[in-house]
Amino acid sequence: MEEGEATFNLIKSSVSRVFRYSGAKEYSRRYAVMNAFDGVVTILGIVLGSTLLGGSDPRDIVAAGVGALIAMGISGASGTYMAEKAEQERRLREIEDAMLVKLEDSVIAEAREWAAVISAAVDAGAAVLAGLISLAPYLLSLLNLISAGQAFTLSLTLSLGLLFSLGLFLGRVAKRNVIVSGLKSLAIGCVTILLITLLNLVL
Repeated sequence: MEEGEATFNLIKSSVSRVFRYSGAKEYSRRYAVMNAFDGVVTILGIVLGSTLLGGSDPRDIVAAGVGALIAMGISGASGTYMAEKAEQERRLREIEDAMLVKLEDSVIAEAREWAAVISAAVDAGAAVLAGLISLAPYLLSLLNLISAGQAFTLSLTLSLGLLFSLGLFLGRVAKRNVIVSGLKSLAIGCVTILLITLLNLVL
């Protein structure tokens, strides 16, 4: 128990040091919220689109959802890593120019390198985790714990609930009315449902 706690404290200290020297905490928070939105809305689209087109088999929806989340995770992680690494390197060069010293082997350089890794992990993890929460009812349906109809209702409820919660979080970060912020995020889900439903009627 003590060894595990020591390891946790070491990791926590290391991450704090990375954030302190790289300024990546704000970026990681933004990546987390942004990609959680992506994960939820993607699964919402798959669930709703599949069901409206008559493809309500939980196995098909889970396969499509997991496939989309894997692709999103890989794309998000690689894209974020390359973009954040380039940004951190640019900022390191600016610090070097201002201080007239080389920082290649410094703590600051190491922290900025790890900042790109952490941002990439947060990007991928947030999208996949949020998407899996929305997809969880269909996993329960595959285990015959709930019906496909119940999975559909629960999945939509979870998706909209997650969007509302993310909005609340953003409102708190921005120090604005959290309920209004939550409702704005919820509206994104409602608009997604409306557009997919209208598309289904047209097709």
